[in-house]
Amino acid sequence: MKKNLPAALTAVLLLAAALAAATPAGGLAALGTWLRRLSLSGAGGNAAAWGIVLGLSALPALGLLWRGRQGYDWLLLLAAGEIFAGLYFLVNPTLLTAADGSGTMIGLAAAGSVTATVLAWAALRGLQNIMSAEDPGRTMALLLRWSAVTLVWLAVLLQGVNLWQEISHTGAANTALRPEELMPTYLTLTVLAVMDLIPTLLCCQVLSWGGELALRLEEDPFGEGTVAMSERLGGRCAGVAAASVGVCVAGNLLQFALLSVLRTARFNVSFPFAAVLLAAVLGLLCRYFRRAKAVSDDNGTII
Repeated sequence: MKKNLPAALTAVLLLAAALAAATPAGGLAALGTWLRRLSLSGAGGNAAAWGIVLGLSALPALGLLWRGRQGYDWLLLLAAGEIFAGLYFLVNPTLLTAADGSGTMIGLAAAGSVTATVLAWAALRGLQNIMSAEDPGRTMALLLRWSAVTLVWLAVLLQGVNLWQEISHTGAANTALRPEELMPTYLTLTVLAVMDLIPTLLCCQVLSWGGELALRLEEDPFGEGTVAMSERLGGRCAGVAAASVGVCVAGNLLQFALLSVLRTARFNVSFPFAAVLLAAVLGLLCRYFRRAKAVSDDNGTII
């Protein structure tokens, strides 16, 4: 149970940070208004409001339950101060700015600051565990696999939100047209959104392959199976680089071909740098393993 406590605390803190980031700015402003009314309701209400503020400000202290103090634990104190300051100025927005709707601005600033600080602390803590892991190969495999899963989830979420905004904007800008007249545009936007996802998905696939290779290296770094896997992955990485570049070209070509029926278009002069770089790095590492295997065999023969 104690062994799982740090992971559980980290999950709670990350969830709190995510909720702070996802909370509508208007909701935070409403919280400040409610706390101000509670404080002005009387001595009991004022004490309750202060209790809520101090209780919320103390949430980052949960991270101190993690065994072993680190120099960057001061980030938890910073997060606590940011929460306190954010709530205080949400309750008293005129102390910071006299602009209308300042509660919304204060809420955005506070939520962003707290989220960044807590995530920075969690990332540094996680990095400390990764660097001190007893099984680096298995740890790397887990890190790469979960990074791939997280990257896919975030990319799909972002692309879905962007697609919905583009469809809504297109519909609002072409109210004189019937829905069926806009359908080719909607379908093209959807296809382009999927195509934009492909380089990211390929990046995730490369990360997953890297995790498989790390596991094999942990078990038998110079075995024939490891070398054979590295050669297969090297060929696949070349395909990933080609596919990433091809998708970028195909997206602009598709819009150009359908320009006569589209009501909106976006042409990107871009390069799938991350996908190509990851593929190139893993491909070169795979070639290195073949050379390392040859050196190992030569040394074994000499001995």
